[in-house]
Amino acid sequence: MSEDYWPSYGSQSGDSKIPTIGYLDWYVPRLEENRPYNLSFSGMQYEWDVKEIMDESIYEIANHHLGSLSDPRIHVAKRENVDVENIVICHGATQALHLSICAAMAISRKETKNIAVESPCYAPIVQVPQLFNYPVSKVTRFQKEQFGPWRIDKKEWLPVIEDSAILMITPILNPSGWDYHPEDRDWIVKVCKENNVIIIADEVYLDTKREHETYAPFHSLGEHCISINSLTKVYSLGTLRFGWLISSKEIIEQARRAFFTLSGMMGSPTLRIADSIFPKLDSAIIKMKHYREKNLPLLGRMLEKMGIAWNEPPYGVFGAFELPLGIDSIDFVDNECKQFGVLAVPGSMFSPKLKSWLRVAWSIEPKIFAESLIYLEQALVLAINKKTSQ
Repeated sequence: MSEDYWPSYGSQSGDSKIPTIGYLDWYVPRLEENRPYNLSFSGMQYEWDVKEIMDESIYEIANHHLGSLSDPRIHVAKRENVDVENIVICHGATQALHLSICAAMAISRKETKNIAVESPCYAPIVQVPQLFNYPVSKVTRFQKEQFGPWRIDKKEWLPVIEDSAILMITPILNPSGWDYHPEDRDWIVKVCKENNVIIIADEVYLDTKREHETYAPFHSLGEHCISINSLTKVYSLGTLRFGWLISSKEIIEQARRAFFTLSGMMGSPTLRIADSIFPKLDSAIIKMKHYREKNLPLLGRMLEKMGIAWNEPPYGVFGAFELPLGIDSIDFVDNECKQFGVLAVPGSMFSPKLKSWLRVAWSIEPKIFAESLIYLEQALVLAINKKTSQ
């Protein structure tokens, strides 16, 4: 029987315990097993040659950055076509979540402290508000049709939004890999504005669809919207801890004050490396396109062979599918997959409703991906045979 690793919703009122991030409690020990066929990555696997990019300046990373580097917001401003005054630079997307809540609550005109968070989600999205002891309500996105974007139920969302000060969302949904249907996105923006609700959008995967016709960062949709992004997921630079918020100047001023309170300044090594790499970010996106072109047809054919429905997102670095016969995905990864050296992510890490779902990433070199699919298929055959023989 699988343990409960999915995100914790609710309120911490009267409870001093901080909820665990169950996904990491499960995932880190599996990573330490060093399974050779790793399909569990949540972001691009792209190797930057930092020494070549920085050249002699790499020896200056321990020096103070003040006076020797331009404002780090300028890179983000140029890339996102916004003013530097609408940006706060911070230590990654997770810290940006904290700053966003601080800023949003500081200017909120609503008496309620309730925060609405969509499900499925990566646990920190829903559990960061609980560090502030704010009550959290759940709204869901679900697979309405076999193919296409996961949708929202407006009748479910409306009363929760009306009773909330903040709505926290992840436009490219983890683990499905699908962004909002444009109709749902526009409705969310409109209803939140009408109800004085500030939207915090974790957009760390949105750059995978910069050239897609439905690309629309939330900061561009209204002054009540906050966009969070970083160099981690799409650009494979998680070790830098370089992230940012984009929003209205009123919200950003509060986020800036919160950052100074929590961190004071960004680290000089981080800023120097980011300054050198920002002009070359598109090389990671080019590599991502290459991975998609080579890897996704292989995945589609394997799943078709197994009789498994595959709702392929037209962007991103991962997707999810439902295992046949109600196979428990945690048991599958811990048993059959382990037997064949494969690691993938169970859907129950994101929602209890996804116990039979599996997330697979295609953000690795095509040769390794092709080998991994051979053993994933063997693991699926074994699990299905076990299930049918019971």
